[in-house]
Amino acid sequence: MNKLIKKVALFLLPLLILSTLYIITDPFQNILPRDEYAFDYMMLSRGNVSTKVYLKNKDKYIYDSFIFGSSRSCSHTSKEWAKYLSKDNVPFSFGAWNESIEGIYRRIKLIDSLKGPLKNAFIIIDVDRTFAKSDTDKVSDFSSDHYLISGISKYDYYMNDYFSYLKNPLLILTSIDYKLFHRRRWYMESFVHMDKGDLDPVNNDWDLNSEKTILTDSISYYKGSADKFYKRSPVQKIAKVQISKKKEQYLLKIFAVFKRHHTNYKIVIAPLYDQIKLNPQDILVFDNIFGKSNVYDYSGINEITDNLFNYGKDVVHYRKKVGNLIYEEIYH
Repeated sequence: MNKLIKKVALFLLPLLILSTLYIITDPFQNILPRDEYAFDYMMLSRGNVSTKVYLKNKDKYIYDSFIFGSSRSCSHTSKEWAKYLSKDNVPFSFGAWNESIEGIYRRIKLIDSLKGPLKNAFIIIDVDRTFAKSDTDKVSDFSSDHYLISGISKYDYYMNDYFSYLKNPLLILTSIDYKLFHRRRWYMESFVHMDKGDLDPVNNDWDLNSEKTILTDSISYYKGSADKFYKRSPVQKIAKVQISKKKEQYLLKIFAVFKRHHTNYKIVIAPLYDQIKLNPQDILVFDNIFGKSNVYDYSGINEITDNLFNYGKDVVHYRKKVGNLIYEEIYH
């Protein structure tokens, strides 16, 4: 019997060690309580972090104004938005990477379900992302999001991260290395996208370091990225109709929540580098649901998208100064 116990213990020892390391290193920052989330050596799910920050602080700060959208929404900060809101409003950046219209609705629904105030809303719509089809076109991918958004059980939420850790030897090595030495090695470069202190622990703004770099040394910042700024057609291209009946339902549900909360809302079609214009039929859907005076279309060929230096070196994201300009144009 003792031999059997020893064999079982010996068999389980590696798993016990890995489990202990997982708890100590907490690579997904989902286990140990923390005051601030840092993207030290891997890309965390912004949707997950946004939800956790909101849940942690909502009773303390009583957020009542929200920015929704994909990573492009990071160019529209709560701090800048506050200049155009009432002094008593408390804004919060509730974005997620590659956010879909369903994801935006789920976050609004969460706020509503928790009886949170919703006085103001600023929604960023991406022509290339918000209504993009998933692989099955049945459900959006919320696999890395918070369980209150994804709808999975709390158990599955934690176990999915744990099994992802066990299946990734490089992540195991990286988490141990960084825990011991707090240094980013050359092999960690693919994980690193954000520095500590870039993410505001209260309003969840992501302060883009790139903006500071561009203002101080734009040549160094853009060096080696010239090939990414591909030549665009001088003829206006129009996107295909994207808003299906199913996705229109999400817009109607969002409007219903806004109407119930008497929310002041702005819908902004983002100014993307590809200069593809949102289809007029889709614009009409927005106008009919939210009112034409609340919909602002910056897609397509215009003064903002014509200027290459309005974009970061990845060309995918526009700069913070563009977000500030849009605020000023809309509210003035």
